Amino acid sequence: MKDIIQKLRVLRYKFLSKKKVYSGYPKISQPVLFLGKGRILFEDNVTFGYKKSPYFFSGYSHVEARTPDSVIEFGQGCQINNSCVFISEGPGIKIGKNCLIGPEVVVFDSDFHGLVNRQVPLKKAVTIADNVFIGARAVILKGVTVGENSTIAAGSVVIQDVAANCVVAGNPARVVKELL
Repeated sequence: MKDIIQKLRVLRYKFLSKKKVYSGYPKISQPVLFLGKGRILFEDNVTFGYKKSPYFFSGYSHVEARTPDSVIEFGQGCQINNSCVFISEGPGIKIGKNCLIGPEVVVFDSDFHGLVNRQVPLKKAVTIADNVFIGARAVILKGVTVGENSTIAAGSVVIQDVAANCVVAGNPARVVKELL
């Protein structure tokens, strides 16, 4: 019965999605809302949702390429857990191959508004290299590049680049270990 209810939830969000045209299509086992005027691209074997994780039956993921120039790319073999948010309002978000993304992860390429009224928001691309693990509730903000084979600890707020083969943690995230 749970599987039928979940399939109906997935179909509901597919119907609600305003973004119908993108390259490739992920395997979806938890609802995902696709929105925006930009492009959302998937390589092979990208999955959304993980049954044994929180928010599987209650949450949904949000993927939005807001402007015509916005691009969000998911590399081959990426696994996106439940209730994640990816919003591009600017130059884009690129996620490499074989990345593991925990529940409630948030990735933005824009501030979405200035600090003062009518100020233009800052927008910078986000690049996440291959084989990166991002823990639950991590936040990755505009302009960040995460090097390959790195780990972002749960709850981290990443505001600057992360070198390859590193573990970062905290708010703001700092290197806590280098991987060999």
